Amino acid sequence: MALTFNAILQNSGIDPSSVRLLRHCDPRVQRQVFQAAIAKDPRFDRYQAAQGDPRVIAMIKSAKHIAGFVVDEAGDSVFVGTWQVLGPSRTTYDPPFVGMAENTKVPTVFATRRVDDLDLDLYRGRLVVDWGPGQRAWVQRAEKRDKPIIELRRQIAEPAFPGYLSFQCALSEIEALPRTWIAALRACGGVYLLVHRERANVYVGSAAGADGFFGRWRSYQDGHGGNVAMRELDGDAKDYDVSILETAGSGQDEHAILRLEERWKVKLGSRLHGLNRN
Repeated sequence: MALTFNAILQNSGIDPSSVRLLRHCDPRVQRQVFQAAIAKDPRFDRYQAAQGDPRVIAMIKSAKHIAGFVVDEAGDSVFVGTWQVLGPSRTTYDPPFVGMAENTKVPTVFATRRVDDLDLDLYRGRLVVDWGPGQRAWVQRAEKRDKPIIELRRQIAEPAFPGYLSFQCALSEIEALPRTWIAALRACGGVYLLVHRERANVYVGSAAGADGFFGRWRSYQDGHGGNVAMRELDGDAKDYDVSILETAGSGQDEHAILRLEERWKVKLGSRLHGLNRN
């Protein structure tokens, strides 16, 4: 018989009927949310405690506990902790992560407290459940949706770096990348592509400095990094996706990388239809 998440709750003295399961998978801030949840960063608690959907609010109001799950890079539903629901709070809502738009409707904020249970905390970042086919139903009642446990990882593990040419993320999320990913991006330079998500404008750039791609991308956190065309759009880093077009070998100097950049500008027509002005 397969071990289920409700058995874990019951072993810690928590009645599954009092628990609402929350699965967080927000493409705007997914990496930031995952890293904060794993690290017990209070920003995750604030993120989870603020809800705007009336159905979700009603489900949490009728609960004593929340069990939180976050989707990792592989798409797995990873357990990140259990919280006691103390009731609605008068706390002012403040979006905790870069990339979250200000809501026109102020959400309901709940007062919550992490359950201080050593057995439960041992599973944080390690226990993976099968959420089932209803992935859009990201809030569920534990007693009605007993989740099979499909994996118990030996340790809290960062997802594997996907490789330079498969890498892509929101420009605003680079600081929230796993440490091993940041190290890989610092160690390599080359040619990259920025795409404005709504307007489809593209910008081809190159990274040849000591901190590689990561160091170059950090300069865009103001929304333009000094680029004239990007400044004219008056956007934010969260508006752009970044990916890598070509890596440069360790023996290539800055001039060689600039030649690679020029080739990609021509290929993609980024001067004609994009944000490159030179």
